[in-house]
Amino acid sequence: MPFEEYLPSTPRFRQHVTPHVGNKHIPMLEAPDGTILQDSTDIFDFIESRHPDPPGLPAAPRQRLVAHLFELLADGLSRLAWHFRWHFPGENLHFVVREFGRSFRPQGNDVELERYGRIIADQMEGKGPMMGLTPDLFPTLDAIYLDLLDTLEAHFTDHPYLLGGLPCAADFALMGPMFAHLGRDPYPLHVMQRRAPRVFRWVEHMNTPELRMPEFADTPLDFLSGDTVPPRIVELLRMLVRDFGPLYPASAIRYADWVAQNRDHPPGAPLSAQGAVQPSLGPVQLELRGHPYTCASNPHGLWLLQRALDHYAALGPQGRQACDPLIAQTGADLLLQVRIARPLIRANYRLAVG
Repeated sequence: MPFEEYLPSTPRFRQHVTPHVGNKHIPMLEAPDGTILQDSTDIFDFIESRHPDPPGLPAAPRQRLVAHLFELLADGLSRLAWHFRWHFPGENLHFVVREFGRSFRPQGNDVELERYGRIIADQMEGKGPMMGLTPDLFPTLDAIYLDLLDTLEAHFTDHPYLLGGLPCAADFALMGPMFAHLGRDPYPLHVMQRRAPRVFRWVEHMNTPELRMPEFADTPLDFLSGDTVPPRIVELLRMLVRDFGPLYPASAIRYADWVAQNRDHPPGAPLSAQGAVQPSLGPVQLELRGHPYTCASNPHGLWLLQRALDHYAALGPQGRQACDPLIAQTGADLLLQVRIARPLIRANYRLAVG
């Protein structure tokens, strides 16, 4: 789909889009008919509904479940992205600050880029405590990144995308942390290029308009036949569920407590009284490969989890029978057994109660 990209400094963004949405969170999309969307998943659904060929969501039950699980669990990789951006300042900070500054002063001189970029960097860096990433977790996060790279590197030896010859919602979700942080910031990019050149190639190719990767010229432009999920993707899902999945059951408990205390909350009203786009409902206690830590609960993740829950619930007996071995293999029953006390929606660009 053809599009034009603009920076947040463009007058249209500041004078029309931001006042309409009520926040500055990117990405945002303004469609030709004037519709404005904010949030990657909303943007994906909007485009998919208008440009369904080729599809971005597989039709087969196992593959679609995998796509929805990656939408959720790639959100968990924000911890990796945060770690590798902010905890290696000697390698990254100069680049990150200049990039932030450039987005708001694209023709600015170096002094202006430093000034504006530092303001934004301070705001972003200040959100670190919500992640709960204390120094004792750093070696574990380093190990997770290497495991992620090694698993994907093995997969991309045989496949251009996660589920075959077409990119899908799983690829797009994974590209969030894999490109914007891990594939651009100098230190994690260096690690990726040195350890997993095929992963870097995937990141590079995902930013081109061509579907066919020349290295896989004979691969059909389609998802794998027979509702196949490649073994390395099963392995990767198992790792992501183990490392980042426990956040969501814990968040569901926090949300259930909130629902019990706010039974009169009207449908469509924001979850946050302050109008936060992605609010937390308090801290949760978790472990990451045996290391305890505390982070903010994640109701936005529950909204994403609903997509996987709704897909599984809508399957007939045969579809569930096809999915159940995959769920057992990956440990995803941890997620699919979650019960969300009251549906979550997005209304007026905010997370809201249905």
